[in-house]
Amino acid sequence: MPMGDTGRSAASYYVDLQDVKARLAARYDLIPGVMPGGGPARYVQVAGTDLRIGFITPISQHFCETCNRVRLAVDGTLYLCLGQEHKFEFRPLLRAGISDADLLDAVQHAITLKPERHEFRERPQQIVRFMSMTGG
Repeated sequence: MPMGDTGRSAASYYVDLQDVKARLAARYDLIPGVMPGGGPARYVQVAGTDLRIGFITPISQHFCETCNRVRLAVDGTLYLCLGQEHKFEFRPLLRAGISDADLLDAVQHAITLKPERHEFRERPQQIVRFMSMTGG
């Protein structure tokens, strides 16, 4: 994912995954595949095997409409999108002694705040944190 300064500098090394997929398809019989809970990846399966390959294409082919991912950091911050700064802070609620029922409500509310899409291409400078800071 093109996050932070590392991701921006990596843009010069960008390889379109459609090209990678085409090269694989020239050598192997690839069939559309599905991976339950596979998130934003688009899967193919090598015919006659259990091998599945997932392609995550944040720049060349948006996947936001199928993204079911959020990341919970060790400090209680729930990051709602890798390509946005949207987040929800659970630490203050937990330190205040939130009940399990209210915590469930807070989680459900946080998920409703998940943005519609990232802006890696439109605003590459937007995300300044490294992937290792977010987790995943």
